Amino acid sequence: MRAMFQSGDLDSSGFCFFAFAANLPTNCNNSQWAELVRRIERCVDADILDAPVEHRCFKPNEQDYSLFKGEQFRPKGMPAMGPDTAAQAESVRKIMCIGDITPDYNRCAACTKPNATSRCGKCKVVKYCSRDCQAKHWKSGHKKCCQKAVENCTLRSVLNGGNDWLHITANECEAIAKGLRSIQQSDPLARKFFHYFDAVSNLGGCFVG
Repeated sequence: MRAMFQSGDLDSSGFCFFAFAANLPTNCNNSQWAELVRRIERCVDADILDAPVEHRCFKPNEQDYSLFKGEQFRPKGMPAMGPDTAAQAESVRKIMCIGDITPDYNRCAACTKPNATSRCGKCKVVKYCSRDCQAKHWKSGHKKCCQKAVENCTLRSVLNGGNDWLHITANECEAIAKGLRSIQQSDPLARKFFHYFDAVSNLGGCFVG
């Protein structure tokens, strides 16, 4: 796995997550991730773990959001991450942006207009405000980097998968947070990720890779 937001933050043996709406990352190594997945599979209902999502999208390519530069796109704040994660929260604030780019997945990728309502029919994630913007964006580069969403993919398969950068929905994040909450008092790893999944459940979910 390679972290795409800042070189050197993760090596090839780590996992990183991006909040769907605000690029809020956290990470762990492979052995920690395996332990975390075992905890999640014990404390989250199987009906949630094995429910297929009709179209599960991949994390968009940053090239799709090349127009999203400047202070107007930079996040003004960030959800609380818990009393024992202050250092992590400060680190996150410094790297929420990818270079000069701050993707906003609710804006039109072609003109940056907010509250875009149309969505690419292939990747199911990049949004547009009009057909003209979608056609322009497709020709200018989205055609080359658009990844088709995976059909009928379960949360369990994402958690046990490779470095795919697949999306975990807000409802799934909420269920994970609820499960981890029940064990986080005596489990530092569960506590760290309880705070994370609790935060991103209010941000549209996250990508895991």
